[in-house]
Amino acid sequence: MKVDGRRIREAIAAAEEGTTARIGVHVSEKDVRDALAHAEDRFQDAKMHRHPHGNAVLILVAPKARKVAVFGGPAAHERLGDTFWNDLVAEMTPLFAQNRPTDALVLGIGRLGKALREQFPAEARP
Repeated sequence: MKVDGRRIREAIAAAEEGTTARIGVHVSEKDVRDALAHAEDRFQDAKMHRHPHGNAVLILVAPKARKVAVFGGPAAHERLGDTFWNDLVAEMTPLFAQNRPTDALVLGIGRLGKALREQFPAEARP
């Protein structure tokens, strides 16, 4: 699976604008059994659990296993919850199935950014 790194970076920058949250994306070359557990491991490895607001989120794509998962820090999970994560994955899945991984990720990142801005707006600077 090939993704357009530039588009992904631009989508993340746009999604993070106006929020204290952080978003990461990891494409795993492993044939993972449990995508959510693997996402949590990558979240920890990337030290996203140290984000001061507890609102970092990682999107994991495992092409060999044909799986995608979203893992959020404690504050993000508390405010957005399982239904949001499941709906987000469900929206992205058809684009992955159409071999449009960059479009799937851009869609997911955009939806995630909107939700994070609503729940965790950036503090206004004087």
